[in-house]
Amino acid sequence: MSAGTEKLLRSTLESLAASVPDGSTNSYRKEQARWRRREYRRRCIVALLVLLIVAIVCAIGLMTLSHASPETHVIFNGAEARSSTSPGAPPLGSEV
Repeated sequence: MSAGTEKLLRSTLESLAASVPDGSTNSYRKEQARWRRREYRRRCIVALLVLLIVAIVCAIGLMTLSHASPETHVIFNGAEARSSTSPGAPPLGSEV
């Protein structure tokens, strides 16, 4: 490298270094605080989306259950259902 090129490079780097603001000591803390705010906001948005999805799924489930017909969704049919309501009948889970 020639002396002229070296001198030009040195002066360019010195002028670049002089253009950097002196408040750069707090730049890291400012950027870290900004990053934490963004991360907090991102986490809040994700939590709200999860809460919204769970609420929508629960609402759909409740609407589905409220519109269901009790005649079509029977666990016990016929004589088994009637005999379990009689006073001397065994409990529902036991074998006869």
